[in-house]
Amino acid sequence: MKNRKEFQELNRMAYPILLHYLLTSLFEILDQAIVGHYSVRGFAVVGIAVSVVYGVTGALGMLSSAFHIIAAEKIGKQDERGFENAFAGSKILVILIGLTVVLVSILFGKPFFYAVYRQQGKELQELLGYFYPASFTVLQNMLIFQYSVYFKNRQNTKITLWVTVVSTTVNLFFDFVLVYGAAGFPRLGTAGAAWGSILGLGCGLLVYQITYWKERQRRKTIRAEEIRGLIYRIWKIYPSLLGQELLESTIFVFMVLAAVARLGAEDVAVYKLLDLVCGMLELPVYAYAVATQTYALQNHAAGKKAAVRSYEKAGIQLSGMIVLSVGMLCGIFQKEVFHWILSDEMIIARAGDYLWMIVLLVLVKIPYRIRLLYLQGIGKEGQVFWITAAASVIFGVGAFAAAELLQLSGIYLMIILEYGLLGGIYRWQSKKV
Repeated sequence: MKNRKEFQELNRMAYPILLHYLLTSLFEILDQAIVGHYSVRGFAVVGIAVSVVYGVTGALGMLSSAFHIIAAEKIGKQDERGFENAFAGSKILVILIGLTVVLVSILFGKPFFYAVYRQQGKELQELLGYFYPASFTVLQNMLIFQYSVYFKNRQNTKITLWVTVVSTTVNLFFDFVLVYGAAGFPRLGTAGAAWGSILGLGCGLLVYQITYWKERQRRKTIRAEEIRGLIYRIWKIYPSLLGQELLESTIFVFMVLAAVARLGAEDVAVYKLLDLVCGMLELPVYAYAVATQTYALQNHAAGKKAAVRSYEKAGIQLSGMIVLSVGMLCGIFQKEVFHWILSDEMIIARAGDYLWMIVLLVLVKIPYRIRLLYLQGIGKEGQVFWITAAASVIFGVGAFAAAELLQLSGIYLMIILEYGLLGGIYRWQSKKV
């Protein structure tokens, strides 16, 4: 079978990553459910705090993407010491930034939530009781991202799955006992969920660190001047990666949601329902895109251009087969899938009319995502940022016009056209390399 080797290697790396995504998504739902059953007010204020913590974590988590680019390059060139130095430098940078986030959260958290979210009284106190300890999870998650990249480049993604299993199990246990005061533990209320997260992530980091220590014999001498240079390089790559992520995942999403909101509350409900299904379908796309990026960048650094193309092609084919299979199942059992999320029959019936567009959208995103990550990894992150910026503005504005003419179908058409065009541009750019 053509590309059989690439299929096997990508599957071996992507499956643990995909399971990690699924477990993490399930954990987030259960974590919120524990708080939601404890207190409606607590559920609301924790939702505010979580959105801020996740937003900061996501933005700063892009540092791991910068490290991934450098790490894959070092592995491709068989520069073992450079790889270890990159890991050491990224950890130092992450720890400094993470501690700064904790300090800023403690000093300015109260005035921030009062001024921006108008929280006061008991609601503000309950929110801060969760937010102050939860700010420490930003540092923990950033470190976990770095370890995840390290072991991906070591061809060991199973450790990421085990870390997820350990951390989520510990997290959910302590969430429950600390929120409700069960099993002899103090009853901390909603704040207990934050402390549960800290304990869970701490156990996950411990698993990573123990595994890392076992590989001590492979590490070389680390030099301070090399670490400083690598920190500078990571910091140089980071702004373009962050900018692209903000444009795609925040600004463009806000523009699309604003266009949908103009159609009415019913259309917003349909859009949000389909967005959840879209997120589920995209999980294998992200998993295989990360696996493809790792192998593609390593082979690019080694000067093996043919291998890069083989991995890209294999990644697109594997992702496409999985998305089509899951998409067909969603189509066959669409009522059951939608009923799992909400019970409004009218919204479910309308959402079913657009399901094929969601599957098409995710399929179009596959070559876009894989080639985007590759171009970012070979020094084209600046070009990617400006192309994404132009597309976000053009198609974001186009979504408003399309909504007037074709309602929700027009909006989805604009999104599909955007990712299709970007995928074509990035394919052309990657061929020029």
